[in-house]
Amino acid sequence: MNETRRLLLLSALAGLAGTASLAFAPALAGAALPIRSATEVLRAVAAAQPALSFHAAGPDDGRPIVLVRSPGDSIDSHTETASLLAAQGYRVLLPALRDADAAALGQDLLAFIDSLHIPEAVFIGAGQGAQAARAAASQRRTRVIGLVLTGANAAPSAVPTIGLTAGATPQQLADAAIALARQGKWRT
Repeated sequence: MNETRRLLLLSALAGLAGTASLAFAPALAGAALPIRSATEVLRAVAAAQPALSFHAAGPDDGRPIVLVRSPGDSIDSHTETASLLAAQGYRVLLPALRDADAAALGQDLLAFIDSLHIPEAVFIGAGQGAQAARAAASQRRTRVIGLVLTGANAAPSAVPTIGLTAGATPQQLADAAIALARQGKWRT
């Protein structure tokens, strides 16, 4: 069980316990810091789960495709790709990422799809977004159906990967994502 889920469970326990002391919380969570109140548990959950804003396109029941943009990238550079995928019936999600290293961003992407109750998705990434998508795949390959990486090293990966040049068109990105989505082994 990951740390975020442990802390979420503790927050639920804290809600049941009211304002009673949670001296047992660190042992349950495996946390090094003592957590003494329900408020502290909720603060720990908030700190462990960064808030992500996102844009969505396409039907809610479509296969999810996550467009991972580098921190600071404009959403406008991805709207055409998102529109092409949404027109094909895919659920396209464009999360806003914080400025962090690739491993942390990979964890953020997994937490993002967790928060939307999405068991797995195809990820499209460019630049730092490609590094974040690759990190998510290396951390939990069962959650990533495939990767479309532009301008990044598309070396063999634990998941199906399509590497495109940095100047790939929105149509090329959409076609690559659709190919991975159709070939992927979805659990749901």
